[in-house]
Amino acid sequence: MNPRIPVAVGAALTAALVVAGAVTGLLETRIAFSALIGLPAGVLAGAIVAAATARVYGTLARPTGAVLEGIAAVGPAFLALAAVRYSVAATRGVLSTTTAIALALLVGVAVAVLRRRAAG
Repeated sequence: MNPRIPVAVGAALTAALVVAGAVTGLLETRIAFSALIGLPAGVLAGAIVAAATARVYGTLARPTGAVLEGIAAVGPAFLALAAVRYSVAATRGVLSTTTAIALALLVGVAVAVLRRRAAG
């Protein structure tokens, strides 16, 4: 399987989550329905990142590609943790949003380190 598509989708998902969360968080004190601005901004950012990643992924040097693969792992990892938190009631006291973000970032760093080590 060509890794270009999963990396592009993962990077797009990460970018969409970051941009939507940041825009919504920054506007929530000024605009009542800030998510109506944040979500389309996140989708637009995700689409741009997906196109750019799919275009340049095969031409990147190995260390840069490993970092991009680590970034691409953060969004899906966060969504998986959010799904666990939503579906398993016992995890809601332990798995806060902040904890899920920290764990997703840890997954991204681990993927980047392991992919760089495997290439070298």
